[in-house]
Amino acid sequence: MPQNKPIGKLLEDAGFITQEQIKVALNVQKANPMFFGEILQDLDFVTSSEIAEAIAMQNGLEYVDLSTTVPTLEALKLVPHEVAKKQNILPLKVDESVLTVAMKDVNDIMGVDYLKRISRKNIKLVVTDESAIARYSEIYYYQMKNPIEAEIFELIKQTLENKEINIPNMVNLILNNAIKDRATDIHISPESSAIHIFYRIDGVLKHYFSLPKQLHSQIVARIKITCDLDISEQRKPQDGSFNYTFLNEEFDLRVSTLPTNQGENIVMRLLGKGTSLFSLNALGMREENSKKVEQYFSKPYGIVLIVGPTGSGKTTTLYSALRKINSLEKNVLTIEDPIEYKFTFIKQTQLHEKAGYTFDAAIRAFMRQDPDVMLVGEIRDPQTAELAVRASITGHLVLSTLHTNDAIGTIPRLVDLDIPPYLIGSGLLGVIAQRLIRKLCNFCKKEIEVEKEELLKIGVSEDIIKIKPDYKIYEPVGCEHCKNTGYNGRETIIEILDVDKEIESLITKGVSTLELLKVAKEKGMLTMKEDGYIKVLKGITSFSEIDRIID
Repeated sequence: MPQNKPIGKLLEDAGFITQEQIKVALNVQKANPMFFGEILQDLDFVTSSEIAEAIAMQNGLEYVDLSTTVPTLEALKLVPHEVAKKQNILPLKVDESVLTVAMKDVNDIMGVDYLKRISRKNIKLVVTDESAIARYSEIYYYQMKNPIEAEIFELIKQTLENKEINIPNMVNLILNNAIKDRATDIHISPESSAIHIFYRIDGVLKHYFSLPKQLHSQIVARIKITCDLDISEQRKPQDGSFNYTFLNEEFDLRVSTLPTNQGENIVMRLLGKGTSLFSLNALGMREENSKKVEQYFSKPYGIVLIVGPTGSGKTTTLYSALRKINSLEKNVLTIEDPIEYKFTFIKQTQLHEKAGYTFDAAIRAFMRQDPDVMLVGEIRDPQTAELAVRASITGHLVLSTLHTNDAIGTIPRLVDLDIPPYLIGSGLLGVIAQRLIRKLCNFCKKEIEVEKEELLKIGVSEDIIKIKPDYKIYEPVGCEHCKNTGYNGRETIIEILDVDKEIESLITKGVSTLELLKVAKEKGMLTMKEDGYIKVLKGITSFSEIDRIID
């Protein structure tokens, strides 16, 4: 149902912004007559997707996530690219006489009438964020005219016919295809018979192409030249980076080479410069977990740690929670490696070890800057750990990440970093351990019958089933939307060790992790696996995915 409220009020009701932030935005509007929503985004108070969700609520329309939706070729052909670009729309699908369109301005009546005329279809409007429409419109119309996979296979064919090919173009096509398919990493792996191209998508490596082996040295040389590495050095690893632009979108690529018995292996990490911030809800946190995390980040002092292995989304969660801190009232300083997201009203600094600006040096400098909140990108050594914990017990809120497998394991890890148990107990507010799990594709997931007795045998407890007694369980299938994987997108599963007085006392006494876990579970702590089981019962993911991620 449409809601007759201003955008600002809808965003406030949804918990995206506060009344104080609205007042600041209105003051900015007096000095700079921009649209109110644009000001809120410019100040980093809201993301473009949150604005879109509010517009959807305001108009009683469906909100669509374009990162998990693939437009049909039939829909794209009904609206010329020039029209889609001018009106900032993306045609999604055609059902008989109805064309579904993602549109920025859902109140553009003339625009809708024009779409009706050129498509000869009735128009169904859905809402998504403006930046996503611009990005995916460019990608899908480009792909329609220039099918990237077809171009790569054509170059392979020309190579096998002993024709000379454009190597820079081949490398660009590999990069473009990775961007199109939301890859985070590109692996170029030589074997005896071919070069294999893998993309990491939603945390899982997927094989895409096999290229003729004779192209290997040329591809490696091209990448090395691009990131200013030594092309003559093939006996030791090298690291480099370069900037890349595809369809007006900028990316940083971190390149690593590794000599193997088959030749140099290359891995490139793709980092989008236009990456938007997330909210805790968008990360998939259950409401009670989201509230607990928000409580931690509203405390005046103490240390909050987000833990997990590399690639578990720790930094994203840290930044999402950081958005909940009132930077209009608190002095927030960060030391990051590198700065991945930019915030207004937050003093962000970047690690520079060669210049002596390390994590521990930054904490010392922060203490002279009248801080309320300090974000330390990662605790890596005893010096940083000690400074962070001591800052947390002297009236500052400290936020950081640590590499441990679970929440309880954080305690012995801090002890290994020479932090006395009494300091850990008195300084630590809570530990959030997490992993990223793949979400089932909503377009092809298949419901399966699983009786309660079977759930109990698998290890799903009665308490977990009580949380979602009307459960529906699905299994992956595979379709064009998910590249036949059965999964599309990721979200977090977490466990939270809440350090109350009793837990603090146990930490100070140096009890075993098993005893600590026993007491924490008695107090209601759910493990990551249990959080994952809840998501299975909600139809978000599958048992096989939870087993893949958690031992």
